[in-house]
Amino acid sequence: MGAHVEPAFISGYVDFDEDMFAEAQALKLRRTAQNAGIGINAVSAHLDLSGPDAIEALSRRIGFAAGLGASFLITNTGSARNSAAIRATIDAVLPRLEQADVVMALENPGHGSGDLLGSAQSGASFVRDIGSPYVRLNHDAGNVFTYSGETMQPAQDIADAIDSVGHAHLKDVVSTGAGWAFCAIGDGSVDYASYWAVLPATLPVSIELPLRLQRPRRSDPQRRSTPVDIGTIRGALRRSLEFVNALDNAEF
Repeated sequence: MGAHVEPAFISGYVDFDEDMFAEAQALKLRRTAQNAGIGINAVSAHLDLSGPDAIEALSRRIGFAAGLGASFLITNTGSARNSAAIRATIDAVLPRLEQADVVMALENPGHGSGDLLGSAQSGASFVRDIGSPYVRLNHDAGNVFTYSGETMQPAQDIADAIDSVGHAHLKDVVSTGAGWAFCAIGDGSVDYASYWAVLPATLPVSIELPLRLQRPRRSDPQRRSTPVDIGTIRGALRRSLEFVNALDNAEF
């Protein structure tokens, strides 16, 4: 696991506007990362791909990802009832993805219902139908657990879809009587030993630590008004890295 960071632009979770996806902003962020000795392999910039402005907004994000030097642009899709509009948006930007040499990785949701990517199996069917190496799945292990209401672990979900997955997110939650609390990888309720055993060894992954979000009573994610202190962040990141590195060295 190299020294990389995945910038994330998710409405309601972080503050940004569409001007952030300008070419100059991409070059500035890329320089900042390079000066810190950090690479950028993926960027999350979620979007409802069925919206009226989706093609324009997605094109901006593709250019932004290319400007960062990223290989993957990660986004949600939207409701299954809007699958035709989502497919039309993807078809429209396919030439842009190919030109930029950026893979769009479609991510399964962690809350709500009726999503096009409600399961890896349905997502794989959608991706296979598109038939482009520039459209893959981003399998979010923690989202599988919460979206299913704890009835599904990520290893079960991904089993029939591995050929369609291009990237994965590692995220963990503690399940308590009060709800779900995000935590360091390995500290929560997601079964990562089984998941790691079925993941291809060469699959790119990112560790996601949304420690500022809370999900009381298993509700939709809510952003706390105050930032998480840097010591807590560093501790969770250190434990996560140690846990994932131990998985990498384990024999299953």
